Amino acid sequence: MKAQNAERYYLDLILPVFLIMLAEVLIFFGHADAAMPIHALNLIFLSLSAIFVSNRTYPALMLLPLFRLLNVAMPVFFHLTLYSYAMVYAPMFIPIYLILKEKFITWSEAGLTFERFWFYLPISLSLGLALGWGEYLVLRPQMLTVDNDLQHIIILVLTMIFFVGVVEEFVFRSSLQTVLQERIGLTAGLVLTSIIFGFMHSGYHLPLELLYVTLAGMAFGLLFWLSKSLPIIALAHGVTNISLFLIAPLKQDVLPY
Repeated sequence: MKAQNAERYYLDLILPVFLIMLAEVLIFFGHADAAMPIHALNLIFLSLSAIFVSNRTYPALMLLPLFRLLNVAMPVFFHLTLYSYAMVYAPMFIPIYLILKEKFITWSEAGLTFERFWFYLPISLSLGLALGWGEYLVLRPQMLTVDNDLQHIIILVLTMIFFVGVVEEFVFRSSLQTVLQERIGLTAGLVLTSIIFGFMHSGYHLPLELLYVTLAGMAFGLLFWLSKSLPIIALAHGVTNISLFLIAPLKQDVLPY
């Protein structure tokens, strides 16, 4: 009865989401030392809850504090930031595998299909280029490659699509958006997922970046809802970062916008 009431009033959802938001707000204001214990406690809470309560919202939410803790705790092995991406994102394939193995998220819900891939490919590429160009105007980052030779460009492209794109889109769209839309409805699930996605970019310490990424999350969420394809949305996310960290800093007039 208590579990049913919790699901009815979303009590099981409010606390972990609040803790995630609180920790990210602390990071935004430069208090990462205070944010990490909150993420750690939230991860413990979600892990214990998943053991004793049959609710697949917990495993989906668990990925968020886990990713942030991995991100902060990962030692720096490379001077070039680009190579650090793989070290941060690679461990996330383990919990992703376990979520699929235990069928908290089915392959179909995760969008692990190439059905209608070619139909959505132009939309994915165009959306990625446009969003990356727009985010460049917000952040004005430097290129992630030191030399613009073919080897470094290939490494950046593969990293952004197969590590950043696949991991983040599974976490936020395949997993979180899926369970939230099931719990609170299509529109509310999309909006809440996008807001959390925006807050998880608190490390930039820019309010405009949080707003922009929230809107970008809505665009990604709509594309995932239409295509039901993780490859399509991972490609769009990867191209966004390629546009942001390579194409726009190198030569803005290359972009068709």
